[in-house]
Amino acid sequence: MERLHDDVIQRTARRYYKGALWVVVAATLVALLAANLMLNEALIVPIVISAVFSLCTGFAYGAAWKGVAKAAPQTLTKFYLAAPALRMILAALVVAVYCVAVRQPDKIRLFAVVFFIFYIVTLVFDSVFFARIEKLNKNHKE
Repeated sequence: MERLHDDVIQRTARRYYKGALWVVVAATLVALLAANLMLNEALIVPIVISAVFSLCTGFAYGAAWKGVAKAAPQTLTKFYLAAPALRMILAALVVAVYCVAVRQPDKIRLFAVVFFIFYIVTLVFDSVFFARIEKLNKNHKE
């Protein structure tokens, strides 16, 4: 029974990694297309930083979920509350560092808009993905 549980967690984590990667790639391609259509090269740096942040936090989120699901599945509810809060703090830190590094209001505004779009897209993906997982787990237990 334990092995089956580990296999389900592994498969779920792989599906999450794959989904998170596809979401970030799709958002990046759409953003690069928009930058190209608007002939705005200033969007490239915000897009790259946002994509890298989204990938790193997405893979960290997936790894953390897998660890919590294996070690203490009863605490997943707390994880679902704490992990997005930590991601939000990290996002605010990235924006603050960018503001200090650039110090140009127009570039900061552009970065904040692009970064916020990536942040919301990944937040929606995480919420929908894990809401489905928990719904399936709840239905499976009944």
